[in-house]
Amino acid sequence: MEPAPINTSELLKNLRILNQIGASILSEHTTAQIVETVYHYVNQLMDAYSFAIGVYNPASGFFDYTGARENDRLVPPFSIYAHSDERFSGWVFANKKEILINDFEKEHRHYLPGSIRALQGLEPASLMYVPILSNKEIIGILSVRTPVRNAYTVQSLEVLKMMAVFIGRALENAKSAKAHIRKPLPGGYSLNPLSARELEVLDLLSRGYANKNIAEALFISASTVKTHTLNIYQKLDAANRTQAILKAKEFGLIS
Repeated sequence: MEPAPINTSELLKNLRILNQIGASILSEHTTAQIVETVYHYVNQLMDAYSFAIGVYNPASGFFDYTGARENDRLVPPFSIYAHSDERFSGWVFANKKEILINDFEKEHRHYLPGSIRALQGLEPASLMYVPILSNKEIIGILSVRTPVRNAYTVQSLEVLKMMAVFIGRALENAKSAKAHIRKPLPGGYSLNPLSARELEVLDLLSRGYANKNIAEALFISASTVKTHTLNIYQKLDAANRTQAILKAKEFGLIS
């Protein structure tokens, strides 16, 4: 079969919109602003009934999503474990490759061992997931989904991949800008820094987890969580959970 002819006017339109996205987000300074700007344009390029950008947090091992949309409605912040073999995001993270599905019921088993349900909103019929890379390492993930079958083409995937390149640069710029304005750590912190486990607990605290839920997520006891929490307060010179979270963000320990 002969390949479909290239629609020159459509190609030029897509390139123009992609350039607008790149020019806009490279000057943004927060992840929320980047997500908002990309969402403003993405539906001009493809069916993005559901749209999300997850930023990878190495300290917790989760993709953190802020500003995701479903049917033009803002979705509450959520996180997905990047190493889960039961989620498309986990497959993308493990393989550093994109996913294109146009018939969910028939094609999802190419990537996952069993059936899954959407964490937010309607079940998709078509979807695309693309890794966001920096220096060949995944720093985030970009996804679009729709309840419509056969919504995406190879060209759609290429457009999304180009968008991910711009987003990766913007996220790095935002990270650098944040590093320049972060407050210095307490004087004695370098002698007694937070451990890897304490950083995991701190990240879950910042996402609203109760001690019981943290214990379940990290497979430790509630008393151990309490010990880690008290250590966090002491090392950050914080009086309570709220103060510890605010200081950790100011210091750049969590996003």
